[in-house]
Amino acid sequence: MLYSNEDIENLRHRWTSPKGQRILKTVRESRCYLSPVLFREKVHGLPRINDPAVADSVDLRGAPLSGFDFRISVQEDDSGFSERMVVLSNIHFEGAIIRHCNFEEGRVHDCFFENTDLSFTEFKTTNLTNCNFQEADMTDANLRGAKLTNCDFSNATIKDVLMDTTIVDEKTTFGKILKSEKEESFHLAAIEYKQIKEMYKNSSLHQQADDYHYKEMVTKRKSIPLRSPKRWLAYIFGDLLCKYGISYTRVIAWGAAIVVSFASVGHLQKSLMYNNSFVETSFSDALYFSLVTFTTLGYGDFHATGAMRFFAGIESFIGATLMSLFTVIVARKIIRD
Repeated sequence: MLYSNEDIENLRHRWTSPKGQRILKTVRESRCYLSPVLFREKVHGLPRINDPAVADSVDLRGAPLSGFDFRISVQEDDSGFSERMVVLSNIHFEGAIIRHCNFEEGRVHDCFFENTDLSFTEFKTTNLTNCNFQEADMTDANLRGAKLTNCDFSNATIKDVLMDTTIVDEKTTFGKILKSEKEESFHLAAIEYKQIKEMYKNSSLHQQADDYHYKEMVTKRKSIPLRSPKRWLAYIFGDLLCKYGISYTRVIAWGAAIVVSFASVGHLQKSLMYNNSFVETSFSDALYFSLVTFTTLGYGDFHATGAMRFFAGIESFIGATLMSLFTVIVARKIIRD
């Protein structure tokens, strides 16, 4: 649940009183947050503990827990072997300050981290399921090897997050626009979009990876000065033509438009010869000649004369270029790297 800045300050303030400090010490020492029933016994009398939103959950909203190690020793078998890991569920961390904390090698599900300061926090090889990180600050957090399932990072700060080996599912979202792009930090946004793209590629979610590739290229273009020719060339030949190499349908549409346009020119010019003789040509004849020229097949039954030869040469060059581009895009989608 998202809170206003005033609500967040109030939630944090309740932990600063002498009673709040004693309760916080108890929480750290007893790890009572592992059980909602035990937690409520330990934090009895804490302000706003009975809010309806957290009535059946563990309420750590606004808690200052920086540097805390959430790992506990878990015995794996009767031989006595144990390891330290995190097992958390149904905990509200909204507005909490949990910088430099350790959730490494954990199983964290149904937890709420909205508006939480998670900078420099370790989530390495952690399974995060049904967790909400909206508007959280995850600067320099470590998500390497983590598995994200149905998590929401909308409007979160993900600057310098380590996530090159993170696995995600199709329900995990980072929002339509990253926070860095909203703040017009386009170079940073391009880097973050590329990181997310690679994460989806590693998870074999290629459609999502393509979506973030497009966003990466758009933000790169936005970082170029508005009046620069380079920006407009990137827009026309990169975005409009093929969505930066991910849309073969746009290439087909442009190809069809080129064929029809040059067919119209040929029909109006009346400068086509058939078997070395001038004949009255219909629009369908001009369309046939335009298509043959575009695909560079050149059957030879129709050929241009006069100024139309210049247009035919241009169309042939455009056709060869667009067909090559179409082949590359289709091959990329089929083969995938």
